Amino acid sequence: MKKLICTALSAITVLGLVSMSGCGDNNDIVVDISTPQPESTSVIAQVPTEVADFTAAPTFEAVTAQPTDAPVETTAPTDAVTPTDGSGEEKPDQSVFDDTVFIGNSIFEGLYRFGIITHGKFFTKVGLNVNSVMTDNADGGTVPIIDELKGGSYGKVVILLGTNELGWPNYTTFISKYSDLIDAVWQRQPGIKVFITALPPVSEKTDQTSSNGVNNANIQKMNGLLKELASTKGVYFIDVPSSLYDANGCLPEEASSDGIHLNLKYDRIWADHITLKVTENN
Repeated sequence: MKKLICTALSAITVLGLVSMSGCGDNNDIVVDISTPQPESTSVIAQVPTEVADFTAAPTFEAVTAQPTDAPVETTAPTDAVTPTDGSGEEKPDQSVFDDTVFIGNSIFEGLYRFGIITHGKFFTKVGLNVNSVMTDNADGGTVPIIDELKGGSYGKVVILLGTNELGWPNYTTFISKYSDLIDAVWQRQPGIKVFITALPPVSEKTDQTSSNGVNNANIQKMNGLLKELASTKGVYFIDVPSSLYDANGCLPEEASSDGIHLNLKYDRIWADHITLKVTENN
């Protein structure tokens, strides 16, 4: 009997050990299903208030832009300037334009639409180029712009063309047609002084996003060709004042609402520069 009891106890012990060991055919047992999620404070360290690895960005003083061949401002003669706006600043005397005709595209229009240049006559048109100047009428005109020169006696002509031609595939054609335009001017007004105006830059945003060739690389190339043309034809070249360039050689963002056409403040700067250059060569 004692032996039978011991055998039974041994069997019970073995069955208990098998159950505790987890052995058997059931492999879907989920372990630690009730383990709590760790507290967030136990794994996320607080960000220190001072980080030694970072330093404040340095500040820079504003730099006055200088184009590649930075023009040198020339002071007008004392008797060639008069106060014009009541600010105490002396402005170039625009009476030098009394015998002058201005021909150009929409960028030129601001000079008279804003009332900045009040002397001379303007024959301009939005979209004007070196071809259409020979065929299109000016705003309110009845004859092609080139033939407006027949309607008066002029001593000087100031021309701004090229912006609408920046997308042309061949600038040689543009320069050739510009040369023909100068000849056509002389045919209608023999002896007239011709001034070729360089193209102002565009803003950095316009420079980077333009898809029609209106960018500062093309403008710089165009201005170089215009300067050579002026030398070849024996006419005058009006460069762009340094005030129309920012530190990156672009038109300052504040100078234009669309990155191309100058606003009132910068049109005044440009107009004063043109007036000085014409006065120097009057």
